[in-house]
Amino acid sequence: MHLLAVGQPYDPSISKWPQGCHYNYDSSGHWLHYLFRNPTEAERSSIQAGEAQFGLYIHGPIIFLLHKFGDLLWNDAPYNWWRVSHESREIPEVSDEIHALLKVVMVDTATGLVAALRALTFSAPFTRRLHEAIRSQSEHPAGQALHDEIVNDVYGRYTTEDLVGMAEIFCKGGE
Repeated sequence: MHLLAVGQPYDPSISKWPQGCHYNYDSSGHWLHYLFRNPTEAERSSIQAGEAQFGLYIHGPIIFLLHKFGDLLWNDAPYNWWRVSHESREIPEVSDEIHALLKVVMVDTATGLVAALRALTFSAPFTRRLHEAIRSQSEHPAGQALHDEIVNDVYGRYTTEDLVGMAEIFCKGGE
């Protein structure tokens, strides 16, 4: 991956961007992407400097990373280890001592430029539970069809606020 910088292209090879929030864990670590069309200054500022909160909701084999930055509403991003390319898959270490680093990137989908960047950590208890959940996922294959079925079911029954209410653990960024 090339060096990321605000105002520079995130990935010049991508011309169409999916809107929304996307979480990924692979051999390069934990990443959260906010893909907004023409993000406002308030949205950029919330990502770069707002208080960060995280929650974890697990539904069957799917992990939902819940996240809130500054004045933005709670968002969620489903994750399935089996959707990561085989070459990039990595099983995380489970420990009471690790504070996993999360890299957050906001991309303006109208331009493909990086609009905001931030790096922060999860608390050790949150990291432990997230890594346990990813490790568990790696032991139980869940292909694309099952992933889509579960995510569609969850989104058909619950709002993001409902998921926040059902989360099993929370932390603030930087803990």
